[in-house]
Amino acid sequence: MTSLAHADSPSLEVPARSVSSLVLGDVEVSADVVMSFSTPLFGFPEHHEFALLPAARNGLWWLQSLSGEGVTFLLADPFVLDTSYGVDLGATERTALAIEQPTEAFSLVMLTLPNEAGESATANFRAPLVFNLSRRVGMQVVSRDESHAIRRPITLNVFPLQADGIRVQ
Repeated sequence: MTSLAHADSPSLEVPARSVSSLVLGDVEVSADVVMSFSTPLFGFPEHHEFALLPAARNGLWWLQSLSGEGVTFLLADPFVLDTSYGVDLGATERTALAIEQPTEAFSLVMLTLPNEAGESATANFRAPLVFNLSRRVGMQVVSRDESHAIRRPITLNVFPLQADGIRVQ
């Protein structure tokens, strides 16, 4: 159970939610990992709440829709893949995410896993997801930098295994 403090009320106990996922199985989701998207992800207009969950490799994350068990994304820390990568947030994005300092932004890129052996996974560096974790909000941001690829081949081996991450069921 997670305790959330409100400015004008005593702390409240918020029970974890059980979420069914076609990819992850049944997972317990605490309120502190639920991210709200006021602007839905491209192609997913009905999905506004997602759980951001650590994956089996450090630097990889699952983004599981709370309103659709078949909507699960694998995300990666772009700075592990490319130390020179940068996310350009305009005033509109900073306001929507309530980001006042650059350190409040947590950026991840969406991955596409290969369909066949021998193919590479790809990362979308052109439209990263940016989160304000303390406010539990996120949005997809289309980069103004046209040099960022939409389907950049990557290797997942750069992300070390971690014991407490969620694995595919």
